[in-house]
Amino acid sequence: MKFRQYSHTLALFSLVTLPLIGQSVEFYPLESIQPGQTGYGKTVFEGTRVDTFQVEILGVLKNVGPKQNMILARLSGGQIARTGVFAGMSGSPVYIEDKLIGAVAYAFPFAKEPFAGITPIREMVDIFKEKPETRPRLARRVNPYKMYDVTQLPSFLSHFELPQFFVEPSLTRRQDLGRLQPIATPLSLSGLSPRSIQQFASQLELLGLVPVRGMGTARMEAYEDAPLQAGSTITVQLVRGDIDVSASGTATYIEGDRIYAFGHPFLSIGYTDLPLNKGAVLTIIPNLMTSEKISATLELIGSIKQDRATGILGVAGEEAQLIPVRLRLHTSRNEVKELNFEVVTDNFLTPFLISFTVHSSIVSSERSIGDQTIQVKCTISIKGQSDINFESSVSDLVGSPVFAALAAASPVNFLLNSGFDELVMEKIDVEITAVEQTREATLEKIWQDRLEVDPGEEVHLTVFLRQSNGNTMVKKYPVKIPEEISPGPLKIVVADGMSLTREDAELGLGEFIPESLQQLIEAINNLKKNNRLYIRLVREQAGAIISGERMPDLPPSLLALYGSRKTAGELKPMGEVIYVEHELPATEFVLNGRQEISVNVR
Repeated sequence: MKFRQYSHTLALFSLVTLPLIGQSVEFYPLESIQPGQTGYGKTVFEGTRVDTFQVEILGVLKNVGPKQNMILARLSGGQIARTGVFAGMSGSPVYIEDKLIGAVAYAFPFAKEPFAGITPIREMVDIFKEKPETRPRLARRVNPYKMYDVTQLPSFLSHFELPQFFVEPSLTRRQDLGRLQPIATPLSLSGLSPRSIQQFASQLELLGLVPVRGMGTARMEAYEDAPLQAGSTITVQLVRGDIDVSASGTATYIEGDRIYAFGHPFLSIGYTDLPLNKGAVLTIIPNLMTSEKISATLELIGSIKQDRATGILGVAGEEAQLIPVRLRLHTSRNEVKELNFEVVTDNFLTPFLISFTVHSSIVSSERSIGDQTIQVKCTISIKGQSDINFESSVSDLVGSPVFAALAAASPVNFLLNSGFDELVMEKIDVEITAVEQTREATLEKIWQDRLEVDPGEEVHLTVFLRQSNGNTMVKKYPVKIPEEISPGPLKIVVADGMSLTREDAELGLGEFIPESLQQLIEAINNLKKNNRLYIRLVREQAGAIISGERMPDLPPSLLALYGSRKTAGELKPMGEVIYVEHELPATEFVLNGRQEISVNVR
């Protein structure tokens, strides 16, 4: 990993001598474009050589979007007759009288002729002129308990709270196949399981990405080191290392260190920070719907800073901040497989890619159907903060790899969408342990050795756990009664972590507005695990929940103050107080069940 980071830094350092062919080219006025005019476009059909094709203007479509226009044209020449408008052609610049009019960005799937929609260049440039505003951190109400909801969700994207992917209909390629729509972006995948790619393909296609499967990575030295210019292939590297995920398109216009490309949104994620690389074309595969460009990722040249309605903006010489990931899989055959890679930092893409890569690592080695138990441990290193440790276990006949992948991505998603802009993830470690057995156990009953006890004395509990194969495990645990507790009845509750989590969630526990990142991290690290039992000593007594935390033994005057109209919304009354809670040692089972008994404190 250190070598890779050094090579990326070296690539940026060498940018001083890396030729970028900027342009003093003029823009052709949109109002001067007329049907019947002819011009030419630039793109790469093979390797790194920029070739030309012919363009005939059919007309200008006004207001195809809010103050957005489109130039409709017919393409010809070069290899266009064989390929038509192809995925990865987005951004190919088009000229009339050697003046730039815009970028090829839209097409008609299944069209018998290569018609294309061209995004006007002025609209591509002007959308990036605005300056980012400095905004205060948004105070968001969070609930770490919801990280466990992934086991209830049927799809991958439904867990990741980014509505822009659902309100951007132009990115949906499954509808209106006969209408003009953004040219699809080919997504080259290497180091990923074909089964995992198939699992995620529908989600990727909803984002306008066409998975190019099983292509691997090409050798960079096989391609001529041509300068980046308008018409050159560029790639957006989302994952790099032992796993590579890269999207490709075409550079439209270069002005100084600013690179404009695509002519339509990549993912429409606004301000961002994604690695921008040069690319080479292996070949173009003709297809009746939309032909696809097979590309290779070459050296790093900069970072994509914005992704908006009329294209993307990259800046040469800047390096995107990626997150190193180490993924270790302890297989059911007592082997250890390790993958090291880096992922982009983005509120949606990071958890989605973590889920993708974890799922791939599991299904490439383990069964997808049949008895299986998978334990996931995720450690996240945050700059200037203590580490985050999240743990979950899944045991099922089907779907275990899916739930495990979601569990690994859940804390990443939660943190990135918590509202703390200063949060910097320095490293993510994912440890996965798989066995081809269903390891589940239900808390069947508990016994106690005494009904009355003095403060400071112990009650000995016998716990009976019924395994899925019918066998019973018997565990014994001593429980010490607090010395300062007053006389009266006391409940002893024994339950698994998830049962208690659900109980607390119903009471409103865990939901709060964190005042600091450290408070949020502590809340995550205190989450209960589903492979452990917990013992609580509970008494019916007036208390309150304030800012998501239990407040037992509050004096009546303070309860009255918090409950007054002046502080409405701050307090939730509760009828029980937890005196002590013990976390018992981890087991190899996914536990379920809740039992309680009572003792009388003399």
